[in-house]
Amino acid sequence: MTTRPAFIRVLGAGLSMALWLGAPHAAALPLMHMGDFPALHGRYAPRGDCNRQPQVVVDAAGIAFTGGPPLPRADRPDHAAAFMGPAYTGIALAFFPYAEEPRPFLLTFNADETPGRLTVQSEDFDYPGGPALPARYRPWIAASPYAKCG
Repeated sequence: MTTRPAFIRVLGAGLSMALWLGAPHAAALPLMHMGDFPALHGRYAPRGDCNRQPQVVVDAAGIAFTGGPPLPRADRPDHAAAFMGPAYTGIALAFFPYAEEPRPFLLTFNADETPGRLTVQSEDFDYPGGPALPARYRPWIAASPYAKCG
């Protein structure tokens, strides 16, 4: 049996640790509902104008998308708890409404450290050389940013 030189073992251990530490940044926690986030519950409209569409509605059961092409209710979203990085201490909370891959968009509540602000961004689509975002999701991204209705 041969043993590897010490520097190879240390290098391998260091690389493994780096990969392990980096993994949580991409991880998302699947939720059964949005009941644990009552401060986010409410109706969000483009720039806070509650007469405009489309809108995003958050309640204990999940996230609904209204006033645009029909989208399924996101009743089991993924909370991207480490999306902002391990040292992040701000108020923004990131969610992927649909757990399946590829994910059409990312919802960031309290975006830009502003309570009640919601941004909807393309995720896994529309990057250089990547697939185009399906048309049914585009209205929500085009209307971003949103603000919570009074």
